[in-house]
Amino acid sequence: MKKYLFVLSLLALTFATGDVFAQKTTDYQAIADSLYDSKDYRKALENYTRAINMNPKSKQKLVALLDKKAQAENDLKLYAEAIKDETAAILADPNFGDAYWNRAIAYGSTGEYQKAIADYNKAVPFNAGNNENLSTLYDNIALNERKIKQYKQAIEHGTKAISLNSQNGDAYWNRAAAHGQNGDYQQAVDDYTTAMYFNQEDLKELSNLYQFRGRNKRNLKQYKDAINDYNTSVKLNPDNGDAYWDRGLVYQRNGDYLLSANDFTKAMEFYQEDKQNLAILYDNRAGDEIALRLPEKAIADITRAISLDPERGHLYWSRANFYTQNGECKQAIADYTKTIDYYKDDNKAQAILHYDIATNLYILKDDPKVIDECAKAISLDPNFGESYFLRGKVYLKRLVNKDLAMKDFNRAIALDTTKASVGYIFSQFYIGQTDLALSLLQQLVLQTPNPDDVLTHYYNIACMFSIMNKPDEANIYLKKAIDSGYPKKFAANDEDFDNIRKTADYLAIMADTK
Repeated sequence: MKKYLFVLSLLALTFATGDVFAQKTTDYQAIADSLYDSKDYRKALENYTRAINMNPKSKQKLVALLDKKAQAENDLKLYAEAIKDETAAILADPNFGDAYWNRAIAYGSTGEYQKAIADYNKAVPFNAGNNENLSTLYDNIALNERKIKQYKQAIEHGTKAISLNSQNGDAYWNRAAAHGQNGDYQQAVDDYTTAMYFNQEDLKELSNLYQFRGRNKRNLKQYKDAINDYNTSVKLNPDNGDAYWDRGLVYQRNGDYLLSANDFTKAMEFYQEDKQNLAILYDNRAGDEIALRLPEKAIADITRAISLDPERGHLYWSRANFYTQNGECKQAIADYTKTIDYYKDDNKAQAILHYDIATNLYILKDDPKVIDECAKAISLDPNFGESYFLRGKVYLKRLVNKDLAMKDFNRAIALDTTKASVGYIFSQFYIGQTDLALSLLQQLVLQTPNPDDVLTHYYNIACMFSIMNKPDEANIYLKKAIDSGYPKKFAANDEDFDNIRKTADYLAIMADTK
């Protein structure tokens, strides 16, 4: 009997002890706070949820818990959940300022920039007197304004952020970006320089700053200074693929095509899994190869770009241009025709494409189709003078209709206010203004700093002298063009040189060299 009683007593003790433990509440908020501080956001979120589910009677405590839960959700990129929780917090207490701030972060992260700006502005009054917080808020407003291309407003808010806290390095960086996007390149350079002061310990961030400053120097055409910045950028972070890409673009603008191609090749290493950007890099390198007189390599690169991103319409246009320069007219026509599909809503682009097709058809001597393509170009853009010029040339040289030819040449002249296009100059030539046309071409040689454009001018002068049946002068300028890299294959198909084809100088110029 005593043993039985002892068991009962033990059971009673067990139940009593259980009641004591049941009455003790686990402090899930404290656990969550500790986990959050140690950056274990997933477990922190679980414990904030448990704390909320315990239905705290205090509205103030519930709002604080919802806000902390939303912070963890932001850190876990669960932005929709964060917005939902902060909205609940605001409904419970519209005067809880942190909820607007954290909801703004979530809105900005999901691309709802206007809503983010509105919430940051609502958070401002709750941080009155705290200049550091206000500076961050205004900087965040500026960041979202940049996203919706409100660059002037972003600059104003960035300036306000800096005035409140001159040590806010992010504000200088963000304002620099806004200046750059607004076309204020020197101001951008100045702000990036200041931002560097606050990022001396983070070499990757410092590398980015040099890269971005280099972009703005490039826009200022300070190419050597830009290259120096890119050199520093890749030295600080050799894995900064964008810096190689940017430096390649500067080398290309500066005419250093081999260095440019090398940088594009290096940048490709960092984009092997990004087909769209890799396609752009192949396209960029193809431009260098054309400039280096390597048309086959350029065509191979642009073909590779198309295989990577077959829906990027301008790639077909680029390859068509390369085919044209290489004298491969049928391939060029096929690519120009393919390109039209991608520019159905752009009449001016379509007009140029039909003109480009007509140019290749002219070389193939398919005169009716040349007339047809020029007519299509004119219907799409009646102010595109080159189409009138090319059609006039067909009327004059091939269809022997001088009246229609003169009408088209005069229209081409009237449309070109620059008085510098090939169509304008040769139209003047064909209506009888020979001296004027030749003088304009010679002026272009003197006024053009780009050597690639100069060799085109030499080629056009050679054409003009040949048409005038002046073989000595024609061959002098043709040699200048060919020696500078103008494609022989194109010249061989150009009827403008028919008058000099049998001359010894022409044959020597066009002879294959080993």
